[in-house]
Amino acid sequence: MESRRFGVCAALTTTVFLALLAMSAAVVPPRSHAESVSTDVAQDDRPWLDSSLPIGQRVEFLLSQLTLEEKTQQMYGVGRPRGVHSVGYVPGVPRLGIPPLQLADGPLGVKDSCFGEIYPDNCKLGPSTALPATVSLAASFDPDLAHAYGRMIGEEARARGVDVLYGPAMNIVRVAQGGRNFEYFSEDPYLTGHLAAAWSRGLQSQDVAAQLKHYALNNQELDRHSTTSNVDEQTMREIYLPAWQITATDGQAYSVMCANNMVNGVHNCENAYLIREILEGEWGFDGVVGSDYAATTSAIGSLNGGLDQSFTGREWGKWYDQLSELVRQGEVSEALIDERVRRILTMRFRLKMFDDDRVPARPVAVERNGAFSRTVAEQGAVLLKNDRSVLPLDTSSLRSIAVIGDYAAVAHPGGGGSSRVVPYYTVSPLKGIRDRVGDGVQVTTTTGSDLDQAAEVARDADVAVVIAHADQREGEDRADIDLPGDQNQRIERVQAANPRTVVVLNTGCAVRMPWVSDVHALLQMWYPGEENGNALAALLFGDADPSGRLPVTFPVNLEQDCCHSPPRYPHTDGVYEYSEQLQVGYRWYDAQRIEPLFPFGFGLSYTTFDYADLEVAPTSVTPGRAVKVSLRVTNTGPRAGTATPQVYLGFPDTVSQPPRRLVATEKVRLAPGQSERVTMTLPASALSYWNTTAHNWDVAPGTYTVFAGASSLDLPLQKTFQTHHADGAQGLTVTAPDLVAGGTTAEVSVTLNNTGSQVLATPRIGLTAPAGWDVALDSPPPTVVPPHDSVRVSYRVSVPHDAGPALYVLTARARWSGLVAGSAARAISLNAIQ
Repeated sequence: MESRRFGVCAALTTTVFLALLAMSAAVVPPRSHAESVSTDVAQDDRPWLDSSLPIGQRVEFLLSQLTLEEKTQQMYGVGRPRGVHSVGYVPGVPRLGIPPLQLADGPLGVKDSCFGEIYPDNCKLGPSTALPATVSLAASFDPDLAHAYGRMIGEEARARGVDVLYGPAMNIVRVAQGGRNFEYFSEDPYLTGHLAAAWSRGLQSQDVAAQLKHYALNNQELDRHSTTSNVDEQTMREIYLPAWQITATDGQAYSVMCANNMVNGVHNCENAYLIREILEGEWGFDGVVGSDYAATTSAIGSLNGGLDQSFTGREWGKWYDQLSELVRQGEVSEALIDERVRRILTMRFRLKMFDDDRVPARPVAVERNGAFSRTVAEQGAVLLKNDRSVLPLDTSSLRSIAVIGDYAAVAHPGGGGSSRVVPYYTVSPLKGIRDRVGDGVQVTTTTGSDLDQAAEVARDADVAVVIAHADQREGEDRADIDLPGDQNQRIERVQAANPRTVVVLNTGCAVRMPWVSDVHALLQMWYPGEENGNALAALLFGDADPSGRLPVTFPVNLEQDCCHSPPRYPHTDGVYEYSEQLQVGYRWYDAQRIEPLFPFGFGLSYTTFDYADLEVAPTSVTPGRAVKVSLRVTNTGPRAGTATPQVYLGFPDTVSQPPRRLVATEKVRLAPGQSERVTMTLPASALSYWNTTAHNWDVAPGTYTVFAGASSLDLPLQKTFQTHHADGAQGLTVTAPDLVAGGTTAEVSVTLNNTGSQVLATPRIGLTAPAGWDVALDSPPPTVVPPHDSVRVSYRVSVPHDAGPALYVLTARARWSGLVAGSAARAISLNAIQ
């Protein structure tokens, strides 16, 4: 028995940010140390090249040698030199041994890029392995496969000299028409987060940085440069941010890309709340934040908001190449430049760009990687219907097969836009089927553009296979969820001519299927990559078991979807209102009691499975404890197959939540008749919801229901457990001046609020400040925080004389012992008064 299990979340911690604007008394900032050093650095006087030293120490050595211009040059991309085919390029500093930084598009493979995509100089893109779309990978529900997917891309990136790969793309699928849904994982934050984290770890195992995209709430393409996603605090925290937290922490991603859109009216790349307070502060992310192209709208605003590297060039209107001049003019603090450059240098050292033991660049293993692409396509395929056991096909009883569709004789490897990869080769459905059946079975084909001809070809065959498609791409959403052209009529005519018709969908997300009740066999293949035809043939003839499960809900029609009308989608006056709140994807269908066409998590197999004997322990849970869930899975069919048991959790009626949420899943491969007990762990965080009063995660006392089964609508097993004596949601509030001047001292207080019924013992409250700032405790530390009470701690913060005008960050954290050891936070930003 093979078992693949999702990792559990780390213990819950959050951080508090206190933003201060420091006003320097000096008109001209003092000369920095970096500007005063000699530029003649001897080779034997480069301690940052000593790989035995800690990375932090190496960073400081190197940072001290950089001039102001060299530091700011690390913060923006420039035009690529001739012969360089990475989409992003940051020059190195040869005198200090700093190599260039090359950044490439993804996330479905390493995309070769050149000026021909922007300027008409007939540039030819080089090939890479074209993997199935991310949504296909997500349908595998398999983090081990996701790790291998990232690792393979990392190997090809190293072969091309790429240092940073733009991926994984991990926005939640919210809008059914979303143009980039094929690049994203799913509609569920748990599934998205754990798969994206595995993907990132795989990529970075090859010393290539993952750049998670697009942070945050970039859930639609329509007018993405000029619209705002307006969302309430709880919805943001429970639906749209958890996957980022999992991937930034558990996945240990080295970088994040801020998106083109706005969130609650603030551009993402200058959104201090999202970047500095949540990403860097609460989650402890210490990597690089880079901009999406055209996403930098203000140099100073983005710098203050937390943007490290800008790739918005002059042709887009705003840029970062003015930073050194802004420092000289006293408008930007060099200390803030140093803070951002430290992150960039840290990423370089993590990638071993200065070291001999970096993963070596090897030639691309074209055949091996193609075989892996086929494996992903097979494991991500979802069998949606198989009435009368049409599949798998048996060559011994077949004389002829008709393969019909625009992509019958042409492979459909992927979607359009920045993720489009030129494959080394492709295998069309026609070729894959012909190679599989050999000379003993006649295989005919037609595009189906002539409906009469399509029906005739189908009628003359023992089996008809219709390849249907819907193209999606970056930069635009679909107008609807219909198959384009006359494909619906084509399927209906073929099915009427031959009842043994198999419909294969090459789509990036859900489509309307008015013919679904008539078709007996339906296989969702997504965008299957370069091995399209071989994977399809293996599935049709039972060489591979279709083990994929839907990572997105398929509605009957667009009107069923949560976001089918404005202002949810499309926007109204530039505003997308996320007024559906937590009811996204299957949560919407469950809450509204709407039966979709195919539910989240659904997928058939060539065998059958039985789920029984659910156990939950303990049945009485104190906050902070994990819950063990186990059930018995039995293969009740005649063939080996892979089951994907799923566990959902229903919350007490005292909190406002959809009926249930996915909290655990696992894949298990079973032989015919084999039975296996599968155990999954629900971490303490799985029981949490976002408390908008305390601005923190909370665990509600009461009855929780565990649901287990094969999909979000097939959950025959149920058990309950109780939680008691919750600590309550803790919160931090902060008080500080709106403005302080360089060389002065500010009084800052941090208050820890205990909203629960239990004592918080030995609370530890701390405040940290940027390097060079002094923080002194001005009141005795508390020993306990009584229930429904609070304690206040005062500090004196000394601001350096040379602190120039900028947004500086103080971070407050609190921990306590008792039933729960954790931390809590409330983030605020202070406005400058100039």
